[in-house]
Amino acid sequence: MWSSMYAAYDLLSPHMKVFLEGLTATHDAEEFREQSAKYGFPLYTKERGHPDNTGDRLRTSHPVIRTNPVTGFKALYVNKSFTKRIDQLSIDESDALLAYLFRLVAESFDFQVRFRWEQDDLCIWDNRSTQHSGIFDFGKQKRSGDRVCSLGEKPFLDPNSSSRQAALGEEDF
Repeated sequence: MWSSMYAAYDLLSPHMKVFLEGLTATHDAEEFREQSAKYGFPLYTKERGHPDNTGDRLRTSHPVIRTNPVTGFKALYVNKSFTKRIDQLSIDESDALLAYLFRLVAESFDFQVRFRWEQDDLCIWDNRSTQHSGIFDFGKQKRSGDRVCSLGEKPFLDPNSSSRQAALGEEDF
């Protein structure tokens, strides 16, 4: 299942957009390091798309709203699995706001797509503007696949970038 983070951004009120555009959030993927140690597979520690993205420490801070450098569109950039807190807020404020944003993504079915895999299928998506969640409803069938991740740039917000909705001339909020 995939969700459009462009559409999630477009659902926010104009005041919430302005508020969120001034915030960063801590993202933590330390579980990959733990799995690497547990299962004995090597963790890639060389540069992963940006000079700051190296080593085995998988914790960083990114804008809550980011700009996709290819499309120029703004997108909500929080993920329930990796976003741990909003840096500029108290823990209670951060928890409450993240709970709202995570619920917005999970419960807004009009910008989600569910792909039903079949043999030899290939699916490609951009993690800068989508979220992906695996659904394990394939029963007892054996399923295998390869996952490839490109090396990306450091997430950024261009305050002059637009929303997808505005670029397409659709009505705002």
